[in-house]
Amino acid sequence: MVSVIVPAYNSEPLLRDFLASCQTSRYRDFEVIINDDLRSTDGTEALVERFRADGLDVTYLRENRSLAQGRKRGAAEARGSILLHLDSDMKVTPTLIGECADLISEGYDALVIPEESFGTTFWARCKWLEKKIYDGVEQIESLRCVPRDIYDKLGGHDERMVFSEDKDFDLRVRKAGYKIGRTRSFLYHNEGDLRLYRTMRKKLGYSATADLFATEHPEAFRWQTNIFNRFGLYLRNFPYAFSHPLLYGGLWTMKIGEFGFGALGHLRKRMATRTPGRGVRGGTA
Repeated sequence: MVSVIVPAYNSEPLLRDFLASCQTSRYRDFEVIINDDLRSTDGTEALVERFRADGLDVTYLRENRSLAQGRKRGAAEARGSILLHLDSDMKVTPTLIGECADLISEGYDALVIPEESFGTTFWARCKWLEKKIYDGVEQIESLRCVPRDIYDKLGGHDERMVFSEDKDFDLRVRKAGYKIGRTRSFLYHNEGDLRLYRTMRKKLGYSATADLFATEHPEAFRWQTNIFNRFGLYLRNFPYAFSHPLLYGGLWTMKIGEFGFGALGHLRKRMATRTPGRGVRGGTA
């Protein structure tokens, strides 16, 4: 059995599409665990009940306090021997869950799943292009599927993590030497009505929690926060400037803004936690 684990927060419209996509799966030996945020005020629980009544093996939890904790708590309730960690704004393709089961049974220890982004705004389409450029880039993509025994052996997701909690687990799996595979099937990732200020504000919030990731994975953190690494990828994919000129220009604008707000959030956190008197001439320890 494959256990599909999804943390959620006021995600009813997105989960409706996600659960409907699960119903189209050609592989039937799977369960879905929705772990809803304690602060959610929408109709997710009733939605889950409707899909359960329609025959989908889906469980509702309300014990999600953060992405990492929500994933780990969902995994604790899982009945499957394979764990597939997804997000509420995703949709599975009909062959994905079965391919995950097949590849794990063939000897892979963990799987990366490519994504196809979509949305209704110009900036959502820029995200589509960004995902295209990141396809196959190990430093950016994170694995999503892993056998239960390996997940438990490595301690699962680190509940302290907010910034890049998925990449933290990915790096620990790779460091342990496990065999990583990649599916041909993909996920749809719904960016919705993405606005520029929203994606920059999101980076501002995430960056304020980056210190723990930087401590645990200094080399990966340096790569992620080096703007020239990302821009190098964009330059190597310069043909998109001819096939999608507006999106290519928008991508550069979006990433410069995200990096700027990310740096601001990290700086604000460092200033807020700085020891009083540090760096002041004549101050006492």
